[in-house]
Amino acid sequence: MTKKESVKVRDILIGLIDRPEDPDRLSCDHEYIRELAASIAEVGLLSPILLSPRDGRFELVAGDCRYQAFLSLGRLTIPAVVQDLEAENISIMRATENLQRKDLTVIEEARIYKKLHDNHGMSWDTIGKRVGKSPALVRRRYELLKMPEMLIKAMHEKSIGYAVAEELCRLTDLGRTEYLLYHCIQSGATKDLVRDWVKEENSKERQKLSAGVEGGDESPIWETKPVYASCDLCKGPAEVTKVVSVRMCPECWALIKQNI
Repeated sequence: MTKKESVKVRDILIGLIDRPEDPDRLSCDHEYIRELAASIAEVGLLSPILLSPRDGRFELVAGDCRYQAFLSLGRLTIPAVVQDLEAENISIMRATENLQRKDLTVIEEARIYKKLHDNHGMSWDTIGKRVGKSPALVRRRYELLKMPEMLIKAMHEKSIGYAVAEELCRLTDLGRTEYLLYHCIQSGATKDLVRDWVKEENSKERQKLSAGVEGGDESPIWETKPVYASCDLCKGPAEVTKVVSVRMCPECWALIKQNI
């Protein structure tokens, strides 16, 4: 294929295009797809999608949102550039495109690095150079996928940050992890606050083991040791079991804070 032919835009039947079996994107912003479809209907597609031929069909390499927008419009064909690409090159291209997304979650980012490392045997240094990230950051994101599923889900939904998840992951009891995760999501918690919670929990657990306590006669940790969250008004500590939730509009909330 010559250079001139490689950049030629063709109209490809949408029915001949296959999306990735394991896409990097775990969720799709449907509102963005609707807005994109409206823009395409008005001014057309400004940038063609990228495809690679596969046994008489085409594998979608880049442009998944544009492809979905065309589907929603009921179009039969879509402008595309077709290039014969190897699997590793396809993964790199997808990674580069997806890492530029503003709404990319830390878990989606981690999945991209995992594919490059596990499926193509790339080292952390190689991945870092290819995607413009430090090898240490790439490895740290990869390690997030080894956490309990409840923490992975919370990070993907942006209910907690990865720094909080890393602290919660230090707990030895998954039941306590779930308990503290709930309060992190409901009340909010900083990394430093969660680190203190975890230290207290693990200290209690070590004391039980040292004393040879089997469990059952001793009260649960959450009954003997209170857990605290930061007050939204005074920023002081408040026991989570005594925190009061009040529903109000942003204007009233701002007025109360001004008068405290």
